[in-house]
Amino acid sequence: MIFIDVQGTLISDSDKSLINGAKELIEFLNFKKIPYVVITNNTKFSSLDFLKELRDKGLDIKDKAYIDPFYVLKDILPTCQVAALGSDKFKKVLQNLGYELEFSNLAKAVLIASGDDFKFDEFSTMIEILQNGAELIAMSETSIYKKNAKSYPGVGAIAKMLNYATGCEYKVVGKPSEEFYKAALRLLNSQGFNANFKDVLIISDDAKGDLVGAKELGMRTALVLSGKVNSALKTGVELKFIDKIYKDVSLFLKELDAEYK
Repeated sequence: MIFIDVQGTLISDSDKSLINGAKELIEFLNFKKIPYVVITNNTKFSSLDFLKELRDKGLDIKDKAYIDPFYVLKDILPTCQVAALGSDKFKKVLQNLGYELEFSNLAKAVLIASGDDFKFDEFSTMIEILQNGAELIAMSETSIYKKNAKSYPGVGAIAKMLNYATGCEYKVVGKPSEEFYKAALRLLNSQGFNANFKDVLIISDDAKGDLVGAKELGMRTALVLSGKVNSALKTGVELKFIDKIYKDVSLFLKELDAEYK
């Protein structure tokens, strides 16, 4: 039973093309009826739109096998007035889900998503709203956000900065929160299984943002070097959190194929 990351694992951070072995891996899992869920911290598209984009790229992801932070958000934060920090696409999705954008002290929560063009004045606004009592919610807890071969502070890094600046604790909606992984496990079991975290292998390019939290819940972990880092020594985490390392998913598929022969 497998949880599979998207960015840097199935599709390239640089040009969004399929990574070597990605299409074949999904086809193999479908053919062998191996249970899996594709897990992503995507917040720039609605769930249906991003799933369609992945399928249009050639990833034949089956039904009941995809989850992103929007699946979890309403369980953590009912629709209300929010100050959203992130891309315009993220803000549009929030509005479509029924949240009202409000960048004043009327906001009930500050929501942080990935982006590469944050303005310093935006942080000032967020700090003021948080100091007025709003909740701080991170859509994920990634340490680094990569775009066009450049690295930017990830959502987790920004959340920690705002926590340090204001003293406000924050909740995480997407990976690696326990709530997100529990939702992914429920989705996996809705395919007709009765799995626990110990039955799951998670494969991702983000050791700090995905694998550490998964390991602490009892999952087996596999790191691919096709995204954020090209060496396990560059992850910034202890190797005890990583059970397997692959150059990319094609090598994981090769090993998986040998097991099922």
